[in-house]
Amino acid sequence: MDGQTIREIRRRLGLTQRQLADKLGVDQGTISRWERRVEQPRPKRVSILRNLLHQDEERRHLNRCLAFVRNDVLPATMLDERLRMVEISPSGAAVFRSRGQDPSRLIGMNAERYLGRIGKPMLLDHIKSSGLINGDALFFRFTVNSRGVGNTTVWEPIFVNGRLTGVYNFVSAFHSFAKNDEFTIERVEFVPADNPDTLIPLHTGERYDQIGAG
Repeated sequence: MDGQTIREIRRRLGLTQRQLADKLGVDQGTISRWERRVEQPRPKRVSILRNLLHQDEERRHLNRCLAFVRNDVLPATMLDERLRMVEISPSGAAVFRSRGQDPSRLIGMNAERYLGRIGKPMLLDHIKSSGLINGDALFFRFTVNSRGVGNTTVWEPIFVNGRLTGVYNFVSAFHSFAKNDEFTIERVEFVPADNPDTLIPLHTGERYDQIGAG
């Protein structure tokens, strides 16, 4: 790791040379010599620095998800580590109300109870089999049909220090299906963490071919 990279990481972390030195267990002069390429950090210090960067990336990811919900960028919700709904964006609340559900009564409800309540408990089995909860999936998405009106929802896991701390859900697209009186799941799929080029299907419904982009 060269001096320019170390300087860029330190600035991204918002740290002074002295603050970074304290975190790495060295003195400020050592940081200065690394950044001026007078010396090279030992592998142990490089490993600690990379861990600091990884923790910062996790923090940014969490904050980005919270920002999307709290600034109502998309119809979205936040779940905690036990898959309990803890926050709903205003437009997300509007989606629930359009289905005859009271958003305020959903706060604190976990996914198992909610999916059982709407008659789709098998969706939780799909979520678990995708590996989303243990980090084996980058994201999970499904499309529902609600009496001819549909939407695609994406679940994105949030990890901090290697542990699931929440799930960010957002509606990525709305769809129109042929008129019907059913509530059905028309698509379920996920992308594995070790193969971002592959979208793996878990379920397709009879209206799958009516799903538009998104």
